[in-house]
Amino acid sequence: MRQTDFARTLTRFLSEYLPGQRNVSTNTIKSYRDTFKQLLIFCDLELNIKPEHLRFDKIKADTIKDFLNWLEKTRKVGINTRNQRLAAIHSFYRYTQSEHPEILLECQRILGIPFKKRENKTVDYLSQDNLKYILEQPDTAKKRGRRDLTIMTTLYDTGARVQELIDLKTGDVRLTKPATITLTGKGNKKRCVPIMGKTRNLLENYMNENRLLENGNQFHPLFYNSNRLPFTRPGITYILEKHLKQAKETYSKVLFPESLHPHMVRHTKAMHLLEADVNLIYIRDLLGHVNVTTTEIYLRANTETKRKALESVYMEVVTQDIPVWDEDTNLLNWLQEFCR
Repeated sequence: MRQTDFARTLTRFLSEYLPGQRNVSTNTIKSYRDTFKQLLIFCDLELNIKPEHLRFDKIKADTIKDFLNWLEKTRKVGINTRNQRLAAIHSFYRYTQSEHPEILLECQRILGIPFKKRENKTVDYLSQDNLKYILEQPDTAKKRGRRDLTIMTTLYDTGARVQELIDLKTGDVRLTKPATITLTGKGNKKRCVPIMGKTRNLLENYMNENRLLENGNQFHPLFYNSNRLPFTRPGITYILEKHLKQAKETYSKVLFPESLHPHMVRHTKAMHLLEADVNLIYIRDLLGHVNVTTTEIYLRANTETKRKALESVYMEVVTQDIPVWDEDTNLLNWLQEFCR
């Protein structure tokens, strides 16, 4: 069967342009791939166009708008996911402009489809006491408990995204002073983050116990499951949720969040640094944000920082010579007589 122009362009976009020219991460490519899988399903189910027959002349700006509405109403996706799908489509059509200038006008119409405004959610994070109680839960008398404690401590201390933690190799850990971990973030950008002494000791004991410091293991996953494969996102989430549940049972009178996901641990690290008056630029570098405006969400969310800022400029406007109400006996007497 003859390939369509859409099929050829999409194949080059996913297999050549994104990894070769844009150098984006594997996860980003998978996300873009999923967007177009859903677009093909939409065209098949709603427009009766089979994937092998899909051409650029059958996809208009209105088609993309209908697809986005279908995602929200039929697939019940949130605004964030809807905007992510649109971002992938925008990226594809920016690439298509130069590959197929004959459809430049339609590409620009699709690029003009706006993102949907979303409500800014509050940043969920753990208090220092919450974090302490959760880290107390793993049974360090058991190998799995020692592993869980090392995973949670490393996740917090580095402020890593969950995929960055999953992608860690033994060779990314430097145990000699200054102890550091090299994380590979979005766009395959690497950053070196310092780790504290307790985290370093946990990692050294864990790596010794699992023989990860032996020669030839530098490319072995740092954290792996029973099949010696890297953990998955649900696997890390399961560990966090398990120990959160234990902490709730142990400290029944303490208020904990309803759930605990890996990104909340990253938020927690950022908020704790902010509460310790660490400069926002350093927090940005630790988290691997490209722009400090991304890091500013923690500044907006931190009520303690706001309180300190307000206290620093607070003026004592209430004086001590305001007369006490019951000293004005004539007015009190008049009010009492008035009500009779």
